[in-house]
Amino acid sequence: MSGLFKAISRQRSQVDMAGSGREPILAQYSKGRLDKSGVYDNLSPIEENLLADLWERFLDALDTPLAAVPSDAIVRPIEYDEEADRKRAQHTQDTAPFEVFEGCMFNETVADKCTQLGIVSEAGADGELVPPYESQISDETLGSALWAVVREDHPDVLLLRFLRARKWDVDKAFKMAVAAIKWRVHERVEEIIWYGDTHNDASLMWKGVSYAHGKDRLGQPIVWSGSCLHHQKDQSYPQLKRYLIWMMETLRTLLVTPVERVCLIMDLSDHSNANMDWPFVKTFIKFLEAYYPECLGLCVVYNGPWWFSGVWKLISPLLDPVVASKVQFASKPDALLKFIDPQELLESRGGLDKYAYEYVKPQAEENKLMFDTEGRQAASTALDKVREQFVQATREWTDAKEGGDDDAFARASRERKELSEKYRLAAKEKDKYTRARHFYTRTGVLADGKVDWSKVQRHKE
Repeated sequence: MSGLFKAISRQRSQVDMAGSGREPILAQYSKGRLDKSGVYDNLSPIEENLLADLWERFLDALDTPLAAVPSDAIVRPIEYDEEADRKRAQHTQDTAPFEVFEGCMFNETVADKCTQLGIVSEAGADGELVPPYESQISDETLGSALWAVVREDHPDVLLLRFLRARKWDVDKAFKMAVAAIKWRVHERVEEIIWYGDTHNDASLMWKGVSYAHGKDRLGQPIVWSGSCLHHQKDQSYPQLKRYLIWMMETLRTLLVTPVERVCLIMDLSDHSNANMDWPFVKTFIKFLEAYYPECLGLCVVYNGPWWFSGVWKLISPLLDPVVASKVQFASKPDALLKFIDPQELLESRGGLDKYAYEYVKPQAEENKLMFDTEGRQAASTALDKVREQFVQATREWTDAKEGGDDDAFARASRERKELSEKYRLAAKEKDKYTRARHFYTRTGVLADGKVDWSKVQRHKE
């Protein structure tokens, strides 16, 4: 038994040491330098060993039915009957329609608006802009669902998010990650990605309730969220939840390691009690903590009304301490300059960037490749081949660690890195056939996997 206790003690010591050198977020902004510790390709030897341990857990369970894999509980942020909510929204749309924003009616989707505007695709049998959904999850095993979650990321990037969120405790990270995978299957996240913003509530897209634009002093994309534009009655909860998932999945495409988080500006200018939406707040917090961990770099609550301190007292207990530590408050534009360079800060908030959000509607044939079933199959076959190679290299990597063969471990680590990049590129190729184009591809901000905000930035002369 003494050997077992020593092994447990040694693992506990490793967990305590992993991630211990991370610099506080405000210190990073003060220096203008992103702390890359603990992220992909910037791991200490201890952190790499713990990552290998987590991969070993996944490799052992890849062929196990997802439902049978132990995990954290899947927590619903609020209790509601989704089907009943959808029926009520449809009934309102059919019997008592009302305008929400600039011609966008309640429960109307972007696809509905495009049909009205004559934006139809010749590739679609009925002019639809996106073909009917085809699941890319081949079976009910953990492995099939896992790779659907990884998508275009480096595979390690995904697992490292859960390790960091659970302070490098492998067992806790595994159960958290599996719960997130189960949640994604339940919420049909891949289907949301497939249809993209065409199935989003039109008023949410036209208003620009939340949008990404520019980057902060650490290079993280800035997400602007204006609470004064949001009213709970303007859309059903299922549509709001769908929009939130779509936004988070789209933001993933704007993150290029080592930049793996976003800077969220919660703009409370002109905020009133009418803009409060507790179901949305609870949903956002739960998604951020449980299903999209380590995606938030900083949250700045900007220009809150005098009474918001009372609201914050209600919200803060709901937050994980790590998330709460990333929340800062700013009452004036000068305070935002601590986090955002003037060239990147919107003119409306005291900066030099004259950009103002305007929704760019889908183009008729922008998703033409998604109708190409042969092309999708070829891309899938190519991706499957690279995935098998990566899995094999990962098995060799974990075996070398277990066997204490440092040279073999280092060789396998190098091979995995090369295959991880090949996997990411092959996944991006398949993405063209399985993800509808979106606002950031239409504006040119995201092209060929590269992010360029200058495509839409307009500065003062």
